[in-house]
Amino acid sequence: MFKSIFRRLLFTYLLITIFVITSMTLIVASIYKTTVFEQKRDNLESVAQRANRLTQDLYAQNISEKELDSAINAMGYSTESVIYILKIDKQLFEKQEELLLSGLNEEFIVQDLMLVLEGQRVYREKLYSEGFGTYVLLIGYPLIINRTIEGAILLLCPISNINQNIAHMNLIIWSVAVAMILVSVPFIYLNSMRISNPIKEMEAAARKMATGELVDHTLIASNDEIGRLSISFNDMKDQLEKTEIMRRELVADVSHELRTPLTSINGFVQGIIDGIIEPEDHREYMLLVQEETKRLIRLTSDLLDLAKLQSGGIELHKEHLHLFTLVEGVLTEFGNQATNKKLQMTNQVSSQLYVTADPSALKQVLINIISNAIKYSSEEGQISIDSEHDINNVRLVVSDNGIGISEQDLPYIFEKFYRSDRVRNTDDKSTGLGLSIAKNLVELNGGTIWTESIEGKGTSIIFTLPV
Repeated sequence: MFKSIFRRLLFTYLLITIFVITSMTLIVASIYKTTVFEQKRDNLESVAQRANRLTQDLYAQNISEKELDSAINAMGYSTESVIYILKIDKQLFEKQEELLLSGLNEEFIVQDLMLVLEGQRVYREKLYSEGFGTYVLLIGYPLIINRTIEGAILLLCPISNINQNIAHMNLIIWSVAVAMILVSVPFIYLNSMRISNPIKEMEAAARKMATGELVDHTLIASNDEIGRLSISFNDMKDQLEKTEIMRRELVADVSHELRTPLTSINGFVQGIIDGIIEPEDHREYMLLVQEETKRLIRLTSDLLDLAKLQSGGIELHKEHLHLFTLVEGVLTEFGNQATNKKLQMTNQVSSQLYVTADPSALKQVLINIISNAIKYSSEEGQISIDSEHDINNVRLVVSDNGIGISEQDLPYIFEKFYRSDRVRNTDDKSTGLGLSIAKNLVELNGGTIWTESIEGKGTSIIFTLPV
């Protein structure tokens, strides 16, 4: 019954609304009932006080007994009560003659009358009177004449009329409560739909995504948690689509990159097996097989490194590094390659500069960039490493005067396996992953990297690192 979030919301809101409205209705009905009885009590007490004053006027001969009876009857009629004025002595109360004459010999009246004669005021609710044949309110008030208690004033009011008024008001109150519940149902329904529909939409989209189907963005225009969930869901969808595209491209690129060395290896081995290659040439071709195997190992290693970088699987250990010393060490490692190509490499980094970075990662960045510069520089070329700095960052510039990069190739040089057509047509043994790895390492250390190049004149690769 409650398997859907819509039903849960609907029934939860309905139950809460019914509970709140019912509770408020019970409270209002109870307050109204209490207020009615309190007002009735105050009214009867006011009548009792007025009856006492009129009785005092009678004894002072300011009014006649007939006028007193007329006033008492009028007050009794207006308050729907019966008023008794009893002049009775406390010492003679046990004989109860006055009560018997008045018909007030009910047990509860006898009990409360003694309290009144002692000077107390008495108020009782819901007492059953055999004389009235119903439940009554009782007000007992001392009859005081010349500051002496001479008797009691009793008011008996049947509560049937009061209950009728209360019942009528309760009917109105409960009718309003039911109307409020009925009016709230459409709003609860719409609100439940408003909350649950976006979740259903995202659920349907997630199911499609699980099967590999492309889905559109969920369009939920709200600033609450649902809206933020929709934004996060769309971001996740975009990231998954991007990851899927990267996966497909990676499979295609790796397949392409592996095909060439594997084809070469297979051709050499097959030639040896078939006897096409003369025995005296076996060593030469086995060296070629070894070279292609090394290329495959480099490619696999670079792919693993790049996968770790892109998945966040590499943990950095940042240090405060002396930049000049690090650059000098990397240039020393390339000394033989530079000598073979008669390249002049200069370290123009300021000896005063320090950066905060992982030393292994920064060294790998420099190795990849300088290796590229050596590879595409002509003999007797020049490679320089310069530095600039501001308050927050240090900028390193690795420049060469090699073949340069065409304008159409420039935006893509940091992509995996990307090589220009001119490079593809040369005897290039690189994996095409060096600059992509360098870019990821720089960004992982909090920096940025970009390229400036003029075709035929040279290339500068610039990257920044935090101080």
